[in-house]
Amino acid sequence: MTQHQRTLHVGGATVTVRTSNRTTLGLDVTKAGDIIVRGPHHTTDTEAVALVERRRRWIYRQLNHLAETAPHTPVRHLVDGEQFTLLGRPHRFRIAPDGALTTPATRQEDPESGTAIHMRRSSCLNLDKARRELINLHAKTAQEWLKTYGPHITRYTNTPDMMLTASTRLRTTWVRHHPGRGLTLHWATAQLPTPLLRELLHRSLDLHTVADTHQLDRALRNLWLGDLTRHPLPITQPAPTGACSACSAAPGTLHADHCDIARCALTGRQRGTCHPANVCNTIWTGQYPGVAECAEYGFYYRHGPNGYEPCNADAPDAHHDLNRLYAECHWDIAAQRMVLPA
Repeated sequence: MTQHQRTLHVGGATVTVRTSNRTTLGLDVTKAGDIIVRGPHHTTDTEAVALVERRRRWIYRQLNHLAETAPHTPVRHLVDGEQFTLLGRPHRFRIAPDGALTTPATRQEDPESGTAIHMRRSSCLNLDKARRELINLHAKTAQEWLKTYGPHITRYTNTPDMMLTASTRLRTTWVRHHPGRGLTLHWATAQLPTPLLRELLHRSLDLHTVADTHQLDRALRNLWLGDLTRHPLPITQPAPTGACSACSAAPGTLHADHCDIARCALTGRQRGTCHPANVCNTIWTGQYPGVAECAEYGFYYRHGPNGYEPCNADAPDAHHDLNRLYAECHWDIAAQRMVLPA
């Protein structure tokens, strides 16, 4: 089947038009947040734009759903003091002399700092090795949890003596239940607290609900999946608490209509009254739009002897360079933020 493709820009959004031998016009929003119009070869740009405009509300709902459900895979730092979570409890990471540990990585109770994960210094010299050891520790923790709590759950099924294991190999499936081979948990689920782990097993075994399923879904989207770096820990900023200075919206709530600070969810530009029926309204995060991206990308400026000049974040009188942000970056509708070009 012959297929052709071209790109259009509709209201600040990039739309891909794919034509083929099909006879009808259709619209898709992919998991990556791409907007795709599919139609016959004679589909014109005007027809494609008209379809996107008619389905704008549906597109926004789809993109908003993707943004809310997209997995967030945090990166952990292989440095003393980094925090890992096991069974819902925070554990500080500690690098220990090789002779102090009998295994490459282990959980230990520290009377002063609480529960911690200790790893041999030699294991920390290689990121891949450290990652394997941490994954193995998570899998071991999940296996111990299954040994303790699993039989109390499986007794309500037709196979109460089913095999329960934790795997370091599963990639995309949190739990796998096979009638003949038993049930296998993804190693990363060892980060969940016991009530949510119970709910995960109950869900997989078609048993009654025992915890908030929405809370479980949110927790699964934020599990650490093994990404490590040696970069130093970032400086944490206090959580914003102030209301929007233009419309007094509290953090976590939608801006008021006609707010001068609000950004359009579809274009990333100043919203005003750009789209009808409030379909492009955004949430006030507690920070001025674009400030977080400027801090992440290092976009700062100051007023020097010759006027505007780029500078570092720690320079005296440094300001977030929002002009540079909007000039060099583009709006990612799915992520709802300005992103650097690929």
